[in-house]
Amino acid sequence: MGVELLLMETLEELDNCEFEKFKWFLSMELMNGCKPIPKSYLEGKPRTETVSKMVQMYGDDSAVNFTLEILKKMNMNNTAQKLKNTHTGGTTAASSTSSSASAPAVAPTTISAQQGGVVIAPTVSGSTAGSWNITINKA
Repeated sequence: MGVELLLMETLEELDNCEFEKFKWFLSMELMNGCKPIPKSYLEGKPRTETVSKMVQMYGDDSAVNFTLEILKKMNMNNTAQKLKNTHTGGTTAASSTSSSASAPAVAPTTISAQQGGVVIAPTVSGSTAGSWNITINKA
């Protein structure tokens, strides 16, 4: 399932009051590296435009991670767990007799230049959520 559809289905589970609170959280800086979406953009916008803006600003994985953080802050832990399980390919406890499935291991992200080159504007693949340690070594 595509991330936009997954986020859309998640936001459709929120009633109008919860959705407004969700948008309020989007306008705050909750995660390092995730710039808040301006309140003026979110005001009066439907779920479809909100999801599109989230994916545009944060990318697929970070949009999901940001949504998970907001849902947890809203004490919507069941909805957050359902989103997490669906996104990672797991199953929910209600639809499985065993909930011991673990998330797949993610290889660390690396950036390197070859043959003495310099990395100017790297493209990062993998997860961009969380904190980063950057070490610059002079060859």
